[in-house]
Amino acid sequence: MLDQTAPVIAGITDGMTITDCKYTVPGFMDIGKLYSIMIEDCAAPGEEPDVLIRNFLSFISDEISDFSTNLYYQNPSYPECSYREGYLLD
Repeated sequence: MLDQTAPVIAGITDGMTITDCKYTVPGFMDIGKLYSIMIEDCAAPGEEPDVLIRNFLSFISDEISDFSTNLYYQNPSYPECSYREGYLLD
């Protein structure tokens, strides 16, 4: 029986093991690259540290870190545009 309290990992379904998963859980360098792209695209020159802090304090940081969603695997413009709008776009 599937443990309903266990965290969900992208690509895992009932009866599968983590080795059967078709996606990998991103590492800290992968996530850092996504933040880097967002900051590069959202910040004016000289504002990078402020935009970095605003990114980490916004809803988008929690969404990126929630591996049970597919946000990390989307085109990098999706989290960026969602961040700019203040909510996840449909």
